[in-house]
Amino acid sequence: MHFKIWHSNIWFLALSVFITGIAILIAFQFVDRIYRSSNESRKRLLAYFSVFTGTGLWANHLLISLAFHNAKELTHNPVMLVIGWVFAVGIGYIVLTLASKRYFNLSSFALGSSIASLCIFMLFYCTLLTMHNAKSIQFITGSTVYALILSGFGFFIIALLKFWINDYVGKNTLLVRLLFAYLIAGLILAIHLTLNNATVFLQSVETIQSTLPQNKLIGIIISLAFLCLFLLVFVFMLFYEKHGNTLFAFRLLNTDKLATSESQTMLDNLTKLSNRKGFRHNLNTAINRSNQSGKTAALAYIDLDHFKPINDQYGHHVGDIVLSAVAQRLQAAVRGCDSVARLGGDEFAAIIEDIESDEDILPIVERIVDCISLPFYVNSQQINISCSVGIAVYPRDGDIDNLIVCADGAMYKAKANGKNQFRFYDAELEIASNKLLDMQRDLRSAIKNNQFTLLFQPKLDCKTQLFVGAEALIRWHHPSKGLIMPKEIIPVAEHLGLIDEISDWVTQEACRTIGHAKTQGIDLNLSINLSKHRFRNKNLVLETIGYLKQHGAPAKNLTVEIKETSGVRDEALFNQLIAEFKAAGIRIALDDFGLHPFTLNYLQDLSVDEIKIDRSFVSKMNTEPASWKLIDVLINLAHTLNVNVVAEGVENELQSDVLTQLGCNHMQGYLFSKPITEVDLYQFCKQFQFSIQASLLPAEENLTSV
Repeated sequence: MHFKIWHSNIWFLALSVFITGIAILIAFQFVDRIYRSSNESRKRLLAYFSVFTGTGLWANHLLISLAFHNAKELTHNPVMLVIGWVFAVGIGYIVLTLASKRYFNLSSFALGSSIASLCIFMLFYCTLLTMHNAKSIQFITGSTVYALILSGFGFFIIALLKFWINDYVGKNTLLVRLLFAYLIAGLILAIHLTLNNATVFLQSVETIQSTLPQNKLIGIIISLAFLCLFLLVFVFMLFYEKHGNTLFAFRLLNTDKLATSESQTMLDNLTKLSNRKGFRHNLNTAINRSNQSGKTAALAYIDLDHFKPINDQYGHHVGDIVLSAVAQRLQAAVRGCDSVARLGGDEFAAIIEDIESDEDILPIVERIVDCISLPFYVNSQQINISCSVGIAVYPRDGDIDNLIVCADGAMYKAKANGKNQFRFYDAELEIASNKLLDMQRDLRSAIKNNQFTLLFQPKLDCKTQLFVGAEALIRWHHPSKGLIMPKEIIPVAEHLGLIDEISDWVTQEACRTIGHAKTQGIDLNLSINLSKHRFRNKNLVLETIGYLKQHGAPAKNLTVEIKETSGVRDEALFNQLIAEFKAAGIRIALDDFGLHPFTLNYLQDLSVDEIKIDRSFVSKMNTEPASWKLIDVLINLAHTLNVNVVAEGVENELQSDVLTQLGCNHMQGYLFSKPITEVDLYQFCKQFQFSIQASLLPAEENLTSV
């Protein structure tokens, strides 16, 4: 009976598929609208569109059901019709929610597919109760289980497909959507066939025996054919359009660990926003979408105003809480199609997509500025900050690198104009931005062409005046601008995200110098000054040990020098890395001691070997009694904790004599030597000779290069 009814209504079913395809194209638009909506309107739109989508699905289901059942046998049970409509709306809600997500999450998609599969079955059952008496309906167990699995898997593919189409940037977008709309319509029909053939109506034994085997076989063949075709086309589009990298992290045969590891490299540990790597990936994707759609995209560079005093006054843990709260507010301020990233420290960025003009950007950026200016409450403390925002627009303001530089320049302009405001990039900023962009390109060229070198400033024992080590300083031999000093290199490298490559070079070059000195019979002690950005790398110590082994340099001859602010971002990881350095035999020194807060905390909590008294105190010690007394206190404090003391910037004999009287261990400065080359350093070592007493002193040197 079922086969005959189906055969006699084949054109009716074809019409249903045609109408379903059109409805799916409309549903795609629903998903697009939700995808690009703000977080405020997302829930409201989901509710509205779920009702529309569910109603369409319910009507289509009834249309197909009429092709399999005699309308004269309908019981017209309105209650079951309404209940079936509720399940259809639930299916619509699940598919719209999953398909409009910005990031793929396997567990969410799997759970949603399972729930949707049960809703599909209940919709089908309610329809059967509408058309037949409950006592005449019987389900075949094996076929029913197969139908449920097919329904869930089919739903999973439908949601995954629309998730992929959201970011589709290939050619012929309308044709691709039309193709997949009708493949989905065919898959929906296959699910109906499978569910229908899992059901027996107890009219007569002869009818069941004559129709069931054939109907079951036809339903399975058709459903599998549609499913295979759907998957083949989907895979084809993925490979040939070279898009959908987020989906490549998902493999049915791979472990979840690989996908998790891939995504975690693009997330900030504290805020769970995209980190700098994830930001560049998202920005590149946004630009590709902009090129495809013909619309523009904007980059909003966000820097928090007055954030540093929070760490100084309340502690780093409070600062971390505020940063997490800022991340939540920024995510709430942008739309669903936009993304937010933390670039490091108190710097964030928002990628704003699907805009027609600058006027479309204004309400979003205004929400960003307004939401940050509202008070934060942490442990009953009211904390007030604001933010300065710079905006650059693609393609008007250039490619990715230009866009970042322009937005950054606009942000500094907003900060200079009084903070707590936003500023679009304009021609006034072009010269400064071009200089920064030129510096970025030149730095990359310097890294590639090995234009850096190290100079060394000797360090002497205060009492014996014997050589005990050296401070290495980076220099950049620019092909046209000549010698460039560290103060011009490091801040720009940190800002542009190039500090890791430069720091790696400095570390390896210092280890090479120690190893080479060893071959000449010189026990050379050097220190490397690590940028705070380096402490985001959990493999920092392993990499440093690798450089030491590569060049045959003893770990005891290397000291890593840190500023007291190095641990403010991720204190747990910072402390872990310090402990690993100590365990490896690498010494720890604190630079610019006395200039920053939390001095006592650092000395108590971290097992440092050495502190360096900043040159600003040394230069005033002969003219300002307060500086002299402060140095005396710092030296006594350090010696109480068995920590070595180094004085920087010693330029005359009087400073040397006073430091020696106060008990300072080592000193360095122009009084003894300016920075010298590696060859001259070896001559300096041989000239002063090492004494047994000097070599046993615990002080190594530090590397102010990075």
